Amino acid sequence: MDLSLAILIVLAAGFAGAAVGVAHGLAKGAAAAIGVAAGFALMLGLARVWLPGTFLVAAAQAAAITYLTLVRDLGRARAGQAAAAAGLVIGAAFALVSYLAVMALIGAAGVYVVLRRRLRIRPALLVLGGTLGTLLAGSAAVFAIALSSM
Repeated sequence: MDLSLAILIVLAAGFAGAAVGVAHGLAKGAAAAIGVAAGFALMLGLARVWLPGTFLVAAAQAAAITYLTLVRDLGRARAGQAAAAAGLVIGAAFALVSYLAVMALIGAAGVYVVLRRRLRIRPALLVLGGTLGTLLAGSAAVFAIALSSM
C-alpha cells in the first residue's frame, strides 16, 4: 500500500467519524471511524489473498454504509432496497476506480448525515445521489490522470 492510499483511508475514516459525530455524538462518531478503517483494512488484506473477494467486501461495505445511513429515515424495507442498489453500483464502480468508489460513498453518506439535520428526507436524498454521482465521476477522472502519469 502506498502512502497516498493510506492518507486517503485515514481521511475517509476521519470524515465518516466527524459526520456521524456531528449528528449522533462522539461515541458513535468514533465507532464509525473505526468501522470504516476496519473495512478498508479488510479490503486491503483480502486484496493480497483473493482479489475477487475484495469486490465482494467493497459491495458489502457499501450496502452496510447505505443501510445504516438511511434506515432511520426510510425504514428497513426501503433502506434495504437502497443498500442493495448501492452495493451493486459501488461494486461495479470498484472495478473502475478501486477504493475510491467506497470513499465516494462515504463522502456522499457523510454529506447526507449532516444535511439531514437541516433538510427534509427527499431533498437530502437528492443531494446524496448528486454527491455520489459527482464524487464517482471525480474519482474516475483522478484515476484516469493517475494511470496516464504512470
